[in-house]
Amino acid sequence: MNKYVSLIMDIEKSKTYGISARNEMQHYIDKCIKNLNRLFNEEIQCEVTFSAGDEFQGLFNDVATALMYYRLFEMLIKPVKIRAGIGIGDWTIKMERGLSTQQDGPAYYNARQAIKEVHSMQLQNIRICSDKDDTLANHLINASLPLKRQQIYMQNIVQVLVELLFPFASVYIDLDRQDSVKELIAIKFEYRLGAKMGGLYSRRNIVMEQKYLNLNEIPDALPIYIDGKIADVESTIIKKNTAMIISEILQCSRQNVASIMRRGNLNKIRELDYVALQYVKKNYGGSRWN
Repeated sequence: MNKYVSLIMDIEKSKTYGISARNEMQHYIDKCIKNLNRLFNEEIQCEVTFSAGDEFQGLFNDVATALMYYRLFEMLIKPVKIRAGIGIGDWTIKMERGLSTQQDGPAYYNARQAIKEVHSMQLQNIRICSDKDDTLANHLINASLPLKRQQIYMQNIVQVLVELLFPFASVYIDLDRQDSVKELIAIKFEYRLGAKMGGLYSRRNIVMEQKYLNLNEIPDALPIYIDGKIADVESTIIKKNTAMIISEILQCSRQNVASIMRRGNLNKIRELDYVALQYVKKNYGGSRWN
């Protein structure tokens, strides 16, 4: 029997947000999820959707793809913090054309166990639970967490742009993704989560307005494939002219973007996540390889 991958996510300390903030987050998250579901459609069995309150879940063919979905979603909704559990196992109760919330089986039980474990941890915000020894995988997939948590608003913005322009991708992912990429960039600026401090927009960093975005300058994505083979990491993840491309989208100087990338540890985050994704792909595979 094929193994499937359940991804369950929830918002940390969701009850501390006021009604207005929660409403805004719900609308923003809904838009993010719809676009991410299109981006990762080829490896999704049941689309990610809201399940209960501030929890959302989906069912994937492939562990690495579920992890790629989570890490991009995590960056998109920063500074709102999320946790997640990834469960690997059988999909035994199948509701044809039903939502993920209508499905069940060991993949879902393991995801529940994983996110339950995350709730009591400080150094991890996502865990994998399977019939293997998941210890090393769980350390690797959380290795970049401290660096991500340190990022400020514009560092996060540039990180998201890099991730969409040079995405980590499964070989099965459809690269006809420009509409979804543009939509994700536009709504990231539209909602500006994390840009406000004390009710005012922070002037400590560059504050970009959506109307100044030059979405016509977004080139076709150049994917970095996750196939279980770790190539020379630095030459794989560091792409020429990245700062220039992003500066044209944001309509600011290349030097400014390069400084943001350096201070935000963007390449180090991608290095750590690339190694983690390749390890997960090599050791857990996916249903297409069974």
